[in-house]
Amino acid sequence: MFDNQHPASLIVTTYKWPGALRLTLRSILKQSVKPDQVVVADDGSSPETAKVVKKVLGPSGLRWCHVWHGHKGVRQSRIKNLAVKHAEHPYLIFVDQDVVLHPDLVADHLAMLEDGFFLQGKRSLLPQSYTQKVLMDGSFRSPSFWLGGLGNRKNTFRFPALGKLLARPKEFDTALRGCNLSMFKSDFLRVDGFDEIVDRSWGREDSDICYRLFHAGVRVKFLWFMALQYHLYHGTTTHWDKERLDTELQQNLNEKRVKAVAGFSQLSSEGEIISSSDDFRA
Repeated sequence: MFDNQHPASLIVTTYKWPGALRLTLRSILKQSVKPDQVVVADDGSSPETAKVVKKVLGPSGLRWCHVWHGHKGVRQSRIKNLAVKHAEHPYLIFVDQDVVLHPDLVADHLAMLEDGFFLQGKRSLLPQSYTQKVLMDGSFRSPSFWLGGLGNRKNTFRFPALGKLLARPKEFDTALRGCNLSMFKSDFLRVDGFDEIVDRSWGREDSDICYRLFHAGVRVKFLWFMALQYHLYHGTTTHWDKERLDTELQQNLNEKRVKAVAGFSQLSSEGEIISSSDDFRA
């Protein structure tokens, strides 16, 4: 079912939403195929987030670490690069704190990995009322297909046989989301990781790295009916620097960039591991 010759590090980005992160981490513990390492990539959250990480992952038996840098505005590219610095394995799976993972998400990514490709999984969108309920309960149950207000309803169905037929290679696409993305670490390093020039505002770091992967000759496979997630409802940010970010993306395309302008190779020394599974070993 999966390629155990490629151990995986699962990277979870988070920022000041410990209730949602708790659900994400608990869904990782329920994976049919566990990641070989979990890296929590924390973009400057308060100590409450650290408490959640320790409580959920501490007794889990998984290998994990919680990396953190101080809050200096939105720095999603930088915190992801810092997480990869501490990722121990040759395959990288990226998810966010606002998603709950289907129990076979890791297994599906590993089953579909292939040299020369990165993978994009799928998600359904939970309505506000259902999100509030699961956050209040602190536990998650997969919603009914008929749940009112459920978005991207088809993405609640997992059919691996059909998904493998539909996962045709594409050389370029714009429908890309970093909350369900995987790639070989060697390809990540080839394009110099995420680019800090798109920091200071939410979004676009995922599209930026994917465009550079395309320019480097790495193709994408979309995992229809596989690698599923349930996206927790939240409001949209009012501080989205769309014009600047769109300009950066267009320059990426015009220049056919392969390397990041301010990428992984230029990562500063700021940030550290603030807790890890090593702290819980007898």
